[in-house]
Amino acid sequence: MEPATIQRKLTTIVLADIAGYSRLMSRDEEDTHARCASLSRELVEPAIAAHGGLLVKKTGDGFLAEFPSVVEAVRCAMEIQDGAAQRNVGVAAADRLAFRIGINTGDVIVEPDDIYGDGVNVAARLESLAEPGGIVISRAVRDHLGNKIPVSFEDLGAQSVKNIALPVRAFRVRPQGADSVFRSGMVGTRKFRLLAALGVIPFAVAVGSGSWWLTRAGWMPNGATARPPAAISPSEPARRLSLVVLPFANLGGDPIYDYLPDGITEGLTTDLSRAVPGSFIVARGTAFTYKGKPLDPSRIGRDLNVRYVISGSVIADATRVRVNAQLVDAETNVEVWAERFDKNRSALFEIQDQIVARLSRAAGLQVIDVEARRSERSASPTAIDFVMRGQAMINRPASRETIISARDLFQRALEYVSNNPDALAGVAMTYVFEVLNGYYAGGRDERLRNAEALIQRALTADPGHLTALKVHAAWLRAKGLFEEAIAASKAVIAQNPGEPWAYKEVGFSELYLGRLQDSLQWFEKADQIGPRDPTRWIWLGAMGRVHFFLDEPESAAHFLRLSVDANPQDPRAHALLAAVYALWGRSDDARAELENCLRLQPIMTVHQLIADWSVPLEATSTGYRRQHDRLRDGLRIAGMPER
Repeated sequence: MEPATIQRKLTTIVLADIAGYSRLMSRDEEDTHARCASLSRELVEPAIAAHGGLLVKKTGDGFLAEFPSVVEAVRCAMEIQDGAAQRNVGVAAADRLAFRIGINTGDVIVEPDDIYGDGVNVAARLESLAEPGGIVISRAVRDHLGNKIPVSFEDLGAQSVKNIALPVRAFRVRPQGADSVFRSGMVGTRKFRLLAALGVIPFAVAVGSGSWWLTRAGWMPNGATARPPAAISPSEPARRLSLVVLPFANLGGDPIYDYLPDGITEGLTTDLSRAVPGSFIVARGTAFTYKGKPLDPSRIGRDLNVRYVISGSVIADATRVRVNAQLVDAETNVEVWAERFDKNRSALFEIQDQIVARLSRAAGLQVIDVEARRSERSASPTAIDFVMRGQAMINRPASRETIISARDLFQRALEYVSNNPDALAGVAMTYVFEVLNGYYAGGRDERLRNAEALIQRALTADPGHLTALKVHAAWLRAKGLFEEAIAASKAVIAQNPGEPWAYKEVGFSELYLGRLQDSLQWFEKADQIGPRDPTRWIWLGAMGRVHFFLDEPESAAHFLRLSVDANPQDPRAHALLAAVYALWGRSDDARAELENCLRLQPIMTVHQLIADWSVPLEATSTGYRRQHDRLRDGLRIAGMPER
């Protein structure tokens, strides 16, 4: 008889136990058992299921679960810890049920009712390092998380693990800004709702899947009397870049699809915090209290003290999904943006991710644009005013003039706050843009040196600054470090999947490495997320170039025309069109496009266009350089001067 094949898989392991379980059982065995069973049935099991996990087994004083997603595993652990702490409100410290949780990603042996292996052993060791109510994760989990969840990490150093040869690096997970209110035993859900109704707690701030609450008089201390602080003023203006995403409505009526609008609402709440740096996004739990209620954006804006309200609806059936979304300025009750998506529902979760990414990018751009115009009316502008104006300027279809204007605005912001990471990254972006778009007559290396120094300053001030990381990825491309640029761009995507810039950057580096079909797929991903993005002209032009290199002149001309329509001020798109038409035998069209190119940049020559085309050609692949020789031929046939 042949031995059974051992099944293995890579998974994320969550292992938990209840601190002081033996002591609790010795004091009151039946009560402790009943409370633990209730905790598992009402909190742990639903949370694991909601986050796509599998409860492998219960261990009497805890549980072992596994998840295909590292992010969902940590979110689930945070939800369980906050839920458990909520139950401890009003319970004597000696009687509280508090989990310690360890999380690891590793290879395990799979059996019908259990999992085994070093991955589980490491999770058990991490669990023993956790404090009651706490979570400790391995380095592998930390690396996968990046900045996907708003938490900070306390490095516990290398920890020796029984029966594991090498030490394991451990990190304690902490919500950013403060511990959860529930974890501190501050207030429970019912008490919060009462205080909110009284106006004591006017808004909430998200912490992972839990929340903490703050009065305008400051953090409410444990056991504080619920009374309205004098600092609360109904007339206090809403803070800039403050938003709430209201629960999207399921207009199809079939409750089987309720998860889709809820998922879009939750995803959009999370992604907007990344898409709009410095924004204040009302917590998901607070926003969901408006579910199913009549929506009055101006009233909601006053209730939550936010400036913008996003709402929407979903209609789903067996074949199609339609999503409508609106962004309303709550102060004026004016709709400033609306969008509709109609999708075939063959790949529903992929559709959900695409919709969330597109919504977060589009809404973020609109908020920045509105705030920039609002700030222009300010009699006493601040650093953030100039940053938002610079961001709005950089989001316009680019030209040499818009880049210089954006730089001036970012530099004005630095006059107010010399180490503002938004402004530092903004100035760096303008230097890199000048190089990649050919908006300069000389000084390429100096611009890249300036950009490098500014990027480092921005990342020193804020190591996770998304714009600085985006600019760094583009800077690597400009330096010809294409594999490094791909890795840096993918790291940005991991932080913010709704950022088309990063997909575009991967596409360009793949293009320069000669991997044409791969590059086309990345440009197409950028276009799926940003079909109305102000920077869309860049990847449309790149798609035209790829099709030109693939000897598909009709497709090349199609995308280059779209690029020209999106940004008529880009001389290189006209030059490429001239080359395509010349090699295609359409000489009249080639001459017309060459005239458009030279009208925008009278000194353009074949030598200059090739020499200044974004990257050092010697760093590109042999195949790419061979295609560029073909481009030279097309430009010469069109009539562009050689030098």
